[in-house]
Amino acid sequence: MCVFSFLTADFAWAQIATQQDFETIGLPQLLVADPTLTGSGVTVTQVESAPSPLQFEVNPGSPGQPDSFFTWRSTVGTSGTWPNPVGSESGHAGDVAEDLYGGNTGIAPGIKHVYNYETSDFFPTVILAGAATTSSVFNQSFGFGLHNAEQDLAYDNYIARYRTIVVTGVGDGGPVLTPADCYNGIGAAAYGGGSSTGPSADGRCKPDLTAPAVETSFSTPLIAGAAAILVQEARRLGINAVAAADSRTVKALLLTGAVKPSGWTHSTSVPLDYHYGAGIMNIFNSYEEMIGGRQWPTASGLTTASHPPLATGNPITVSRAWDYSGVTSSATAYGVTHYLISVGGSGDLITTLAWNKQQRQKTINRLALFVYGPGGTLLASSTSAVDNVQHIYLTGLAPGTYEIEVVKYPGRIGSPGVISAAEIYSLAWDFER
Repeated sequence: MCVFSFLTADFAWAQIATQQDFETIGLPQLLVADPTLTGSGVTVTQVESAPSPLQFEVNPGSPGQPDSFFTWRSTVGTSGTWPNPVGSESGHAGDVAEDLYGGNTGIAPGIKHVYNYETSDFFPTVILAGAATTSSVFNQSFGFGLHNAEQDLAYDNYIARYRTIVVTGVGDGGPVLTPADCYNGIGAAAYGGGSSTGPSADGRCKPDLTAPAVETSFSTPLIAGAAAILVQEARRLGINAVAAADSRTVKALLLTGAVKPSGWTHSTSVPLDYHYGAGIMNIFNSYEEMIGGRQWPTASGLTTASHPPLATGNPITVSRAWDYSGVTSSATAYGVTHYLISVGGSGDLITTLAWNKQQRQKTINRLALFVYGPGGTLLASSTSAVDNVQHIYLTGLAPGTYEIEVVKYPGRIGSPGVISAAEIYSLAWDFER
């Protein structure tokens, strides 16, 4: 039986995103490139913890949206009208709404519909029950409390099953809260404000990403809104739409698009910074990587070498792009997929590998990420044994042919780091910084 508890209130409030905040995350550049990218057609769930019983609802007047834009749901019932008997207005919920989909203040004002849930109803009836929703993105500006493996497992199972993008605030100081520390979600930190820091209680890199805000309640909707925008763009990609909108792909793109703040660090075994994750979200960079298109591996196979050098074949000539593929190992050999990429100009490289903790599993398949330079020189690797994200940042690269390799470790199923022979992953890269 799953035992859980809830915070009695959301994180303190309030903050509405400023023009400077939007400039920091690349929103004006995005809207110059494509003014239609407002989250149009995407349904979002906004989950709110009630500081007093049933006080969780967005007042439609706060974000300037019509009543018909919302469905409100609590332990009392469901309503499509405002006001209603299932809950009462939350100022916190209204402020989060303004940042996420406010008509004049939000990052994604064009989203299709919002399901506004009370946390004590949402977790047992949706997450724990594994109930499908029509939402592509969940915004969670709350925390249950300190690390709870059962709650995290419920979220990981849900995301792995439905590919939903779940963005949760990590907390406003101290350890990262559950469920922001689950494997498959995106843990949101506040850049320039109070924020919890990693590692997670079980030693993984959290947060995943940061956005400008005084508290994580308000960095979370900026990141969730950016995810909705990427889902909108993904749906335009024809046969690649499902792969592009997958939670792993959106996560890889958001992390790869991030800008590194002063003091950002990582290492071979620690892929993300414990304060900033991959850095400060930049939606324009992530969009540019998405429209670079899906690029399949140039080669794949089995090898007894843990990170084999350059493969042969025609290189990819797109310097900003992504892929959604699989890699398979055996009991005795590493599985590897190769991406030969020809780069015409000098610059930096950011690349991210993301995969899911599979349903009903307590551990993950172990994957790693390697980058080779011209001539087969190993330039960098990200080989954390505990994270399901790998991330590499290299500066000052010269023109030439580089190789990004995704490697899956060998072993019999059930041995450490081997849950299954094959694993699905998403990879994003950007050579144009």
